[in-house]
Amino acid sequence: MKSTHLSHAAAVLALALSLPAAAQEKPQEPVVPTEIVELNGFGSDEPVERADEPTRGVIKVSLEELQHMPAAHWEQYDCTKFTAKRWGKYEVRLTYTLRHANLGSQFRFGDKSLKKNLTASSQPRTAVYGEVYIEKPGTYPFVLYIAATGAESGLKIQEITFVPAPEGPAPEPAADGSLVLEAKSATTWSETMRYEPKAEKNCLGFWSDENDFAEWNFDIAKPGRYKVAVVHGCASGNEGSEVAVKHNGQELKFTTQDTGGFQKWKEVSVGEIEIKTAGPQRLVIDPVNKVKTAVLDVHKVVLTPAG
Repeated sequence: MKSTHLSHAAAVLALALSLPAAAQEKPQEPVVPTEIVELNGFGSDEPVERADEPTRGVIKVSLEELQHMPAAHWEQYDCTKFTAKRWGKYEVRLTYTLRHANLGSQFRFGDKSLKKNLTASSQPRTAVYGEVYIEKPGTYPFVLYIAATGAESGLKIQEITFVPAPEGPAPEPAADGSLVLEAKSATTWSETMRYEPKAEKNCLGFWSDENDFAEWNFDIAKPGRYKVAVVHGCASGNEGSEVAVKHNGQELKFTTQDTGGFQKWKEVSVGEIEIKTAGPQRLVIDPVNKVKTAVLDVHKVVLTPAG
């Protein structure tokens, strides 16, 4: 590799990227380079990793599942065997170690390009690239490009992780302090359950596995007691499953009712919770059991000040 082909320590790549935007049933061939892509100049600040983050629905791709293709100005890692069971949004993370202080990189998934500057770390470090959307279950190809340097980079990839992510904004309280937790704002820690965006649905559906659960993250300005209501649907013959609503060690349980259909909504009051401090909160809907084909569909959860 000649140093005249580099600008500073970064690589300007000519990459032709033909990754499909939709899911593929069969693995794709490695991408062919043509389009100019700059791999340098991206921030390295990362959000604080959550110590108790769930693992349900998280998809991990190990180094052994990547095909390494070294080139003059970049290192290319192709994956043709990444398989997702559920559609929806995922946050893409790379766990690695690196000797160099900075190394440009780019993650390509379909027509989505996510860029990141990797920073040196002798201990495993996680870089968050951003989010991708998977349109339906299936096998997808993706590629990771790492800028080459004049010396050995010392980069060691441990894994690429796809973590479930919410598809809507975080809930915000109304003027009266009430809060509506919409289905699209939930993180679906799940294998089959997912957010269904069609207007006639707009819910958490496909809840056919009792191990799947939903979680909302939100802020509360005023601590106190809050009434909890779950707006859910359940088709005839599927009612009777027990479901728990959890918050900070508190648990409220209710039994699903026949509402006339999975998208025929009924609001059910399930009790009260106490939010003891202002600031970030988490609320979870977690089925206790499933008595028939599916547990329920959830349209939203409503929190209303009790006092």
